[in-house]
Amino acid sequence: MIMRKLASAVFLMTGIVIGLGAFGHDSNAVKLAQTLAAAPALEPADIKVILAVWHFCSGCMLVFGATCVWTWWQIRKGAAGILAAPVLIGVFYVVSGLATVAYTGVPFFWLFAVLGGLLLGSALALRPAIRK
Repeated sequence: MIMRKLASAVFLMTGIVIGLGAFGHDSNAVKLAQTLAAAPALEPADIKVILAVWHFCSGCMLVFGATCVWTWWQIRKGAAGILAAPVLIGVFYVVSGLATVAYTGVPFFWLFAVLGGLLLGSALALRPAIRK
């Protein structure tokens, strides 16, 4: 029972951090726009597309976090078999975090792998027991 409560708290907090990450991500849009505007090879239309994708990614982070919090709430109300979306989000965060660290060498992106791992681990702990 203690492990389930701990897993529940980790699941909820991870979902909240993923959702709040949208605001941290989007707060860098102005800096990104300034950096891109200084790049002579980029056309204004290209900059708009890059910024649109940037905002889309922020929105995805907010939706991912909201999905996790909603799933947590449903589990608290007794729902079962609803962990597919958080598991997919967790896998995506682990894979993209590891790939980004490998590609860029920027340690910050370990955060994504850790968040994904916490989400996966806590989701697996929240699965209903398999009965024989």
